[in-house]
Amino acid sequence: MLRPFSSMPLPFTTTAALAAMLFAFLSESPPATAVPLQSPVSADDQNVNAADEKDHQADAAPAYIRIRRNERNLAVAMETSVLTFSKSKDFPEASVDLIGAVHLGDPEYYDRLNQLFPDYDVVLFEAVMPERAVRLGMRPGGQSAESRPSLSDEEEWNDAKIGFAAISVLQLGMKDMLGMEFQLSAIDYTPDNFVHADMTAEEFEATMQERGESFSQMLLNEMGRSLSNQQQQNPVAMNLDLLLSAFSSDRSWAMRRIGANQLIKAGSGEAFASADGTSTIITERNRKCLEVLREQLQNHRRIGIFYGAGHFADMGQRLQDEFGFQPGKEVWIPAWRLRAPEGQ
Repeated sequence: MLRPFSSMPLPFTTTAALAAMLFAFLSESPPATAVPLQSPVSADDQNVNAADEKDHQADAAPAYIRIRRNERNLAVAMETSVLTFSKSKDFPEASVDLIGAVHLGDPEYYDRLNQLFPDYDVVLFEAVMPERAVRLGMRPGGQSAESRPSLSDEEEWNDAKIGFAAISVLQLGMKDMLGMEFQLSAIDYTPDNFVHADMTAEEFEATMQERGESFSQMLLNEMGRSLSNQQQQNPVAMNLDLLLSAFSSDRSWAMRRIGANQLIKAGSGEAFASADGTSTIITERNRKCLEVLREQLQNHRRIGIFYGAGHFADMGQRLQDEFGFQPGKEVWIPAWRLRAPEGQ
């Protein structure tokens, strides 16, 4: 259970490392900087209901998560992108959309995603599930719970065990703290066009063991990075922001803004990566997903890949290098509102 801040006597470096790792796990997001608005919105437009759609700039690296700001430079929403890849010589009639996700979000965010999915021939989704659960065609999320085949006690499978159990527990705690919805509860994984495209739990554990990876080592690495970064940061100011947000009348929204900034800056790619810059969590799972993509491209032309936004820097580059696709249209969807609507 997450304890209140006042009862967490951790040193700054440990607190910062835990926060960075936690928010990293929410999106598995690599280092990124906040992207300003292409076209400023009114300062009164705090609801941020509409998606921002435009063509990707050919001379810019794709971004998959950003903070949208209004004309007064106030953060109003954290957004994820849907970026279309097409124009491949090998697959000239096909397009692949990278549909970025964060694993906690506003209900409207998941409603919007659920509305997108029927437009695709297939949607490749992430979920590190037991091999038998995959073989039986089981799906994540509460909406399909009644239709799941029964597993033995040793193979019991539930929402908290999809992906990484400890991380899911932390996410549920953040859900209550920030007043959001949990992806596994909000996304409907039952449609026939949903195709599992991830490692099994057994594959994941075996690969981590082969690579000598562990979550404890990742945490230690992140703590070391936080310590080395103290020379460039102001830990007193950062802790003061956290403290003041707890007592603010706007504290739930203040916590959202702090959380969004931590998520954007978490640097999870570095936290997960080994010395060669690769990892099971990002690199190996992406490889598995793209193996499934290659199979699906034999019969389908409009494909969506629904994964944590942090996977897409690597995956998007592979789509270009290994499949010959080029980035094109991008649509931005608000995932977290960061300010209360006027009059609230």
